[in-house]
Amino acid sequence: MRVSFSPLLPALLFLFVLATGCDTGFDGSPLENQPPETELSVKDSSLVDNIDDRDRLSSTVFVSWSGVDPDGFVSAYEIRFSETGVFPSPDAGWARTAATDSLILLPIPRGDQFGDVTFEVRSIDNEGSADPSPARTVFPVKNAPPTLALNGFEQPPDTTFTIISFSWEVNDPEGVENIARIEIALNDSTQFLSLPADVNFITLVANSDAATPEVEAELFTGRALRRTGESLPGLRLNADNVLYLRAVDQTDTTSALVRYPEEEVGTWYVRRPTGRVLYVNDFRKNTWPVVQAYHLDILRGYLPANEAIDIWNISEPFASGSSGAQLRSDALPATAEPMLSQTLALYEYVYWVSTNTTNNSISNNLPFAAGASSTFFEQGGRMMVHTPITLPSDPADLLGNPAILLLPLTGLITLPDTLRPSLRLNAAAPIVADQPLPGTGVSLPALKTTGFIIGTLPYLAATDNALSVLTAEYTYLTRLGSRQGVWPGVSTIASVNADRRVGLFALPLVNETTGAPLLIGQDDDPETARTAVKLMLESLGFPKR
Repeated sequence: MRVSFSPLLPALLFLFVLATGCDTGFDGSPLENQPPETELSVKDSSLVDNIDDRDRLSSTVFVSWSGVDPDGFVSAYEIRFSETGVFPSPDAGWARTAATDSLILLPIPRGDQFGDVTFEVRSIDNEGSADPSPARTVFPVKNAPPTLALNGFEQPPDTTFTIISFSWEVNDPEGVENIARIEIALNDSTQFLSLPADVNFITLVANSDAATPEVEAELFTGRALRRTGESLPGLRLNADNVLYLRAVDQTDTTSALVRYPEEEVGTWYVRRPTGRVLYVNDFRKNTWPVVQAYHLDILRGYLPANEAIDIWNISEPFASGSSGAQLRSDALPATAEPMLSQTLALYEYVYWVSTNTTNNSISNNLPFAAGASSTFFEQGGRMMVHTPITLPSDPADLLGNPAILLLPLTGLITLPDTLRPSLRLNAAAPIVADQPLPGTGVSLPALKTTGFIIGTLPYLAATDNALSVLTAEYTYLTRLGSRQGVWPGVSTIASVNADRRVGLFALPLVNETTGAPLLIGQDDDPETARTAVKLMLESLGFPKR
């Protein structure tokens, strides 16, 4: 039998259902939101009964959790922890997170070695309802020891004078506020000196005038040298030393004992200063013994016979060629302030011989020391510097180079592009006095070269404070055709500050290989160059025999 439907039938059926529905009605209300449930990865509600004090957990534990919602989804979690026996109100102390795990620092009561900490977590569903029965467990935890580590970038060199700085970093799993103090000791001492917990930089200043080989070192804190009134006993002069440090928290738990230097890694030798004069060997080539012997001979011939000279060798690592492309010497203190500045201030007179000072402010040694020289000069210090003058490869290095600011010069010369990037002194090139030396009124004797000299340039010294006292006849070569001529620009090669604070001699005095003099008098006298340097020392006020 064939059945057919009218196109109006669905519409009529819909109206019928709607009408009958309206007639009968629906009773009841929407279902209430169901709260979520939460579960911790730790199944036991308390771990305290399952563990003894030796096996308690560190105060930092890893915890994970999860949650489900029967009629929606979990949108967040809230966690809290409290000391066992403390009962916070139901809605107090919660911290919201979207994470399902975390490394949690459980707070042991300050000063306690052990603690039982209740940890709770509850799920929050998409309608903001919280699990009314949070998952909880009790963690048996123990105080974790603090840690202390010396700052690797600021450790002192393996040989120091009697002023030594140390810095360190301290951490504690319970927070740095849990650190009670820092303890330090020297050598075989069993007596630790306690420092405040926030101290992380100290300087030891030993009394080098004491007649005993072992002295007390006065203790200063911070880079501004704050006096503590405390002293550390047992510093050995002209001998190896060891510094011990540890951090102690408020439960008297100590960090591992830190030793400087590390055992079997190196030594820390403390030198006793012996006089007022310091010779700095900054000649960064393996031929430095020849150059040093020549300059020490000048010094010893000028100073009083009983005047001691301390020698500070900062020549290594050696320079590669004339570019000076090497790191600053690791024999220098890592900290300019206060360690280097106070070390220089141990002396009244410094005689500095260098391979280079002006071409690189980062790798050369004198720029670093120049930036820490204010205390030395404020105390009346005087400095004689022997260094070639060379141009930096990067013109930006001219700006702010402390060595250029220190030396008695007003600037470096600029060579035209048509000339080769160096000038030279030919054999027998004349060197003549420019003006008398301040303080003596005496002019330097005329000199000449014994051979061909390159690798050092003349410089500008034409102000009231930078007085040119020697000039030399330089020659140039053109880039094209190699034509030679006399350099028409400034030609200063020695100068002195008008206040007689610093002297500069920019020509080498001696052949670094053979020891033969490179400068002699116009009458061929090999002693004339030594005489010129001695006159400059006299102008600077170095003690004279």
